Amino acid sequence: MPTDIINDTTWAGISAPPRKISLQVGQCSMARRRAIFFAVELVLLGAAVLDSLRKGATLAVPVLVGFCVVAFYLNTRDRSIVRLDASRFWRDLGRALGACAGMLLLYALAIGSRMEANLTGLLVAGLLLVVMLPVLRHLIINERLVEGMLIVGSGELAEKLHQALASGDSGSQQQGTRGMLRFPECLSESGDLTDFSPLPDILLRNRISRVIVAEHDARNRTRLAAALVAPRLHGLLVNDAVDFCEQFFGKIWIDALSSEWFVYTSGFSSSKVTVFLKRCFDVLFALLLLIVAAPLLLLMAIAIKLDSAGPVLFRQVRVGLHGTTFVIYKFRSMRQDADLATGPAWATECDERVTRIGRLLRRFRLDEIPQAINVLRGEMSVVGPRPEQPFFVSRLAREIPFYNLRHTVKPGITGWAQVNYRYGASVEDACEKLQYDLYYAKHRSCMYDAEILLKTVKIVMFGVGRS
Repeated sequence: MPTDIINDTTWAGISAPPRKISLQVGQCSMARRRAIFFAVELVLLGAAVLDSLRKGATLAVPVLVGFCVVAFYLNTRDRSIVRLDASRFWRDLGRALGACAGMLLLYALAIGSRMEANLTGLLVAGLLLVVMLPVLRHLIINERLVEGMLIVGSGELAEKLHQALASGDSGSQQQGTRGMLRFPECLSESGDLTDFSPLPDILLRNRISRVIVAEHDARNRTRLAAALVAPRLHGLLVNDAVDFCEQFFGKIWIDALSSEWFVYTSGFSSSKVTVFLKRCFDVLFALLLLIVAAPLLLLMAIAIKLDSAGPVLFRQVRVGLHGTTFVIYKFRSMRQDADLATGPAWATECDERVTRIGRLLRRFRLDEIPQAINVLRGEMSVVGPRPEQPFFVSRLAREIPFYNLRHTVKPGITGWAQVNYRYGASVEDACEKLQYDLYYAKHRSCMYDAEILLKTVKIVMFGVGRS
């Protein structure tokens, strides 16, 4: 991968005797796979629908469309097309084949005796999607269907962003980093401003189509903007680091945040109609959950009582909307004396305090069901950030910038952070989950809640996924 060197530059405004420092900037490439693969899915699905309508299989059309819509949200095959881990790719390919087998069964049930006459629609909609997986992966690995990116910035900010791209961050939708950014060992030792004049030539020579600005220094940002005016008007995509992470990682990057960003960015608002509809959905969902799961709740209560001493329900004070406190209800999954010796402590995935029945309940998230009571009381929502204990909130608010902003949204039984990240057992984990919570707070909507619920259903049904 080509690497360019900008000489005699520094990356901050710290005064010191000037000396010659070189910054090496390497190219990164990112697969354009989600938009392309989704477009392919829509085209193939449209062809299948038209073929079914032409042959009179009217009942098969809604079945096929419904199956594909559900498969799109539950199946993550397009996110692993360009992963370097071959085993993960082939595992996802196997899942896609399984989805096609399910589609075949549903299609057969829908059209009955017309199975052979309408098999073309199935093959177009299903099997060609599987064929596209290795084809797209081959094109992306060979640097087709990719865009060249350049991260421009100073110090830790740019380096952290590159490391996240290069390592395939767990929250990222981008897995195709091809190059490496190499930073000098000693940064920012001079008061000189960075010379960005070679930047347009670098962009042109290396066919860069996107520049990501990871720079705090206002003077450098101004000079960088001046150097990018002409390329920008010729089609170059320019993203601020926060906006890029929001779009491609599905979270708000705290390291690059500022108060001004919250003021001038869009989102973080919901109409009164949306709030009303969300509340109606919360009440209906909580009632149905308690009614449908009533026999299971009784069995779980008996199992908890027989497994260990103590009450069936676990009550604990949590922090909710606008910092108000409330008592949360859960099935007890730990020993009754779990916090006596250590005081308040984060729960971990392999926590020794968890009982045998509790471990099973926690794996399938069944211990969360009694929180439907909190939803009916208006203290929680079905979807939202997980409520924390006051002890941890006061500590985390001191150590993590903007932490209390998560309390501008009503807490939920499940949420964007829960389906994307593991159990939080440290300040670092809390910081990571906050980034997902802020993303949800900015983009919350009824459709977004539906997507999160579908991901939660997958976790509950198979006992896998994030916490």
